Amino acid sequence: ISQIKEAQKEDSDIWTIVENLKKQVEFRLDVDNVLWQDTRLVDPNVATLREALLSEAHSSPFSVHLGSTKMYHDLK
Repeated sequence: ISQIKEAQKEDSDIWTIVENLKKQVEFRLDVDNVLWQDTRLVDPNVATLREALLSEAHSSPFSVHLGSTKMYHDLK
């Protein structure tokens, strides 16, 4: 999350959303000035950060299925 937080500060598209936050109903800033869309963290358009997030998520032995609070152990 700290990498996303730092990358959000440098992304001009995210700052455009933040500047127009009153018009954007689905977006919010938390106490650390991190941008969220409803319950999801907004990730900036940084290729290296996105690759790191995806590789970490896909290499995890557990996966969380959206819409469910249960965790399933992947059988590979």
